[in-house]
Amino acid sequence: MTNRMLRIVGASSIGTMLEYYDFFVYVALTGTLTKLFLPDSDAVVATLLAAATFGVSYLARPLGTVIFSPMADRIGRKRTFVVTLGVMGVATVAIGCLPTYATAGIFAPAALLFLRIVQGVGLGGEYGSAVVYVTEHAPDGRRGRYTSVLQSTATVGLLIALVLVSLLKVSLDAAAFASWGWRIPFLLSAPIVLVATLVRLRMHETPVFTELRQSGQLSKSPLLDTVRTWKSWKAILLTTFGAQGGTSVTLYTSVIYMLYFLQTVLKVDETHTNLTLAIAILIAAPCYPLFGALSDRIGRSRVMLIGIVLWMLAAYPAFAAIRAAAHSSSWTAVTAVIAVLAILTAMVMAPLPAFITEQFPPQSRTTGFGFAQQLGNILFGGFLPLISLSLVSLTGNQLAGVGYSIASLIPCLAVTLFWGIRSERVRSTATTRPSESPVLP
Repeated sequence: MTNRMLRIVGASSIGTMLEYYDFFVYVALTGTLTKLFLPDSDAVVATLLAAATFGVSYLARPLGTVIFSPMADRIGRKRTFVVTLGVMGVATVAIGCLPTYATAGIFAPAALLFLRIVQGVGLGGEYGSAVVYVTEHAPDGRRGRYTSVLQSTATVGLLIALVLVSLLKVSLDAAAFASWGWRIPFLLSAPIVLVATLVRLRMHETPVFTELRQSGQLSKSPLLDTVRTWKSWKAILLTTFGAQGGTSVTLYTSVIYMLYFLQTVLKVDETHTNLTLAIAILIAAPCYPLFGALSDRIGRSRVMLIGIVLWMLAAYPAFAAIRAAAHSSSWTAVTAVIAVLAILTAMVMAPLPAFITEQFPPQSRTTGFGFAQQLGNILFGGFLPLISLSLVSLTGNQLAGVGYSIASLIPCLAVTLFWGIRSERVRSTATTRPSESPVLP
């Protein structure tokens, strides 16, 4: 990686990592926040409400896409992801200042829900701008490699959240953690947001956007350009039900639902849950640029297809093995099996940013990326933990949730196999200049 691209990817990744750290601190603290912000009359209901609060934030992401993605296509990639960074940071710090249910009653969960929605709005505009920024700086033939680093930083954000929460739990007694310790991960966002904002303010606009602006080819309405043509909708449907759907299911099963599965279904304590998952994520992180580089050589869809097939084959026996190992307190085995799923998830996720950006013309690239990503997240990922936990509760089968995830990947497998590979075969090389436009079958 050249020094120039290292600076570009690093500056973009800092913000993306922080955005996902902010978002996933909530996940790492699910058990604690459930007790502090929801009535404890029924533990199952409280857990389902907590999962629903996680899912609701995904419904807010499209709003962030509608607001910020067209902004990135009209006024610039750089300016937009400076704004989204601030939105996420303010919401996260505010969560750390909230009163609990014991102090404020129903206001506490209502305020928490509102701030989670604000987080979703910020994240809905952040990631697409960062991906497009890196894509439009990356040289031909290496977009998969460079943009896949952003995918890895999303999981690194979760890793930092898990490690920090675990260290606080070990360092503080239960009363101190429940009283004020849980607030620290949220409040720490303030100085990090400040540093990340200063870094991003020093970045330059992409050469593609600069050329569009200088030649007068910027779109007056990127949102309309994205939704009014069948060609654009074909790109959205392809990426939503293929690449993004596969990413949402594998990521939110292997990481997010895994937390709920360990803590709620198997009754594993938060410290063991967070540490085993953190180590597994750390093991999988270096695989992202490897799979991204592989997608530059053999095609995005082929790498994602192999990852989806292997993940579907591995998921059910993996969750069964995790259950057996957790019951015998074999934490090394639990970590190893989670790491296998995390590596297969990386294989699905790594090619996704380059694959989606290559489907849309630069005038509406960020908007198209945002639409595809958010539709995929809503349809396949946002409420996956809630649905999976509900199936476990209704059936009494601890593995019912992962069965739902495997079934959800069937349309993603079909679209990637029968449409994704074909679209890459007939489409021209990835777009890098305003005059170029993708060709879809």
